[in-house]
Amino acid sequence: METNEVENAEKVRSEITNSNSSADAVKPPKDAKGAKIVEEKLMKVNVQLKPPISPTSLLAQNIALLPTGVAKVKQSQPANSVPKMNSSNSGSSGASATGNPRNKTALAPGHSLMDWIRLGASGVDLTGVNGVLQNVTLSELARHNQPNDAWIAIRGIVYNVTRYIDFHPGGMPELMKGVGKDATKLFDDVHAWVNYQSILQKCIVGRLNRFAGETSAPPVKIVSPSSTSSGLLSRCIKQRSTSETTTPHPKMDWIQTSNTITLFYYSLRDHPAAGYQLMQITDSKYHFKFCFEKDFIIHDIKLSGAVNWPPKWKRNFESMKMEITYTKKEPGLWKTYGTYKTVRERNAKQRTYREYEVVSNTPLCKLVHLIVLRTKEYLEIVPIGRHVEAKLQIMGTDVSRMYTPVPPYLHPEDVAPNYDSDCICLMVKRYADGALTPTMTALKSGETLMLSNCLGTFTVENFQQFTIFHMLAAGTGLTAMLSIIQWALGRRNVSRINVLNFNKNEDSIFYSRQLDKVLSSEPRFTVTHILSHPEDSWTGRRGETSTNLLQELFGPSSQACVFSCGPRPFMQSTKKILTDLGWNSSQLHEFDN
Repeated sequence: METNEVENAEKVRSEITNSNSSADAVKPPKDAKGAKIVEEKLMKVNVQLKPPISPTSLLAQNIALLPTGVAKVKQSQPANSVPKMNSSNSGSSGASATGNPRNKTALAPGHSLMDWIRLGASGVDLTGVNGVLQNVTLSELARHNQPNDAWIAIRGIVYNVTRYIDFHPGGMPELMKGVGKDATKLFDDVHAWVNYQSILQKCIVGRLNRFAGETSAPPVKIVSPSSTSSGLLSRCIKQRSTSETTTPHPKMDWIQTSNTITLFYYSLRDHPAAGYQLMQITDSKYHFKFCFEKDFIIHDIKLSGAVNWPPKWKRNFESMKMEITYTKKEPGLWKTYGTYKTVRERNAKQRTYREYEVVSNTPLCKLVHLIVLRTKEYLEIVPIGRHVEAKLQIMGTDVSRMYTPVPPYLHPEDVAPNYDSDCICLMVKRYADGALTPTMTALKSGETLMLSNCLGTFTVENFQQFTIFHMLAAGTGLTAMLSIIQWALGRRNVSRINVLNFNKNEDSIFYSRQLDKVLSSEPRFTVTHILSHPEDSWTGRRGETSTNLLQELFGPSSQACVFSCGPRPFMQSTKKILTDLGWNSSQLHEFDN
């Protein structure tokens, strides 16, 4: 292969690595001129876009393909300073609350995530085709269906996973379910957040050609765009839908004082779980984006005067009203708030990343930290119970993990350190032999990490008919409950919020002081700490979840629902107990810890 052809292949491999779009969306321009046009258009884009990331494991139910925490710090670190990853079990379906690792099967020594990253960085050919990109037909793909010769196709890209089988947290049987075929649907049926391209980026065979004949096509010779921007081709091709847009426009109202102006947005009851993104363009111009399941509705706002950043915001959990309050730079009454125009866009479920700076990093107990983060001239209000992806490149590989943002406080006297309205809060558990959590929990103010926009499908409004909320939290599973607690406390029809908090010992308990403050001021709220291995001095409850315990602390109620989050054995046990006690599936929701 000629030198320039090798370089082109490497550029295309980088493009494919950053693409999550469909097979059609990864077709290259037909000539160099087309590639140049693509590049020029994308040079105007200042925010990196990525299409939707796929579910949590390669075909294995409840198994994370890339179960690692991540941080991006300004100071570089030696490669050998990154510890190996923990292979402990945990989690059920859904998104990670604190991103702790989970393996369904025990990995052999030397087969951790970091070992896989080192193997990919060693220069060993993991593609099986000497790095020459191929056009792969379905029949050719089907021939590579054995453990010692395993290809898999996801979203139009074919990967050689032969060497990865021994590193897969779910074990060989789960991964082999998709080998030799287009496994996109199998993959998507599990979760909607794992970044499989990162872990398999050194395994790319080429593109899946569904419409070719039975004979495999020759190696692809592609003229790729300049390497100044990664994934140019995939980013410029937008997914389109022929379905009609039905989301109505949210209503807006406003009120002012001499020092402030408040914009009121009335959400849509038929379209709950909206996310909100606010971006400052100038000190009087803003983009306010409503993120619905099918559509984005954007208000381009031009205020009558200059205001300070960031604004204050508040959600009303009864009326679903959102308030955005700006402080005027110059006091006085305006004749009008200004003007705005509305733009509607199809939600292509693309993933965007921004660099966030650490504002504060506070230990909550020996292992769990509360990290407050902020980005520039932008704030995002994440729907309750949904999550974000944190990401860092380690040894040439993007490594990521999901975290459920937590509210800055449950009691107004206990706000997270240095929190402001444009911040986001994460709780991160440190694993001594984890790949990245030691780095994340050691971050200092001013250091940075990458966060995505909000992800997930959980809709808390689906449970608003219930008046009693029970919560079963084991370890860091508590983090998934905090925003639900805040939401329930803000609703008048909720008569009881009952939290059972399971931990190993007293040193494992975190956020107890904040919970105690709510307990002392809110009669509807109760919390019971239960330890499995307490010290002799512990006077509280001991043991694990059991039928007798849940009968005693829950009791039967058709007006109650139960949320649970914790390690896999905990989730399996509680689900069986609740089912045996007669709880319906419509009353239960499991978060993946």
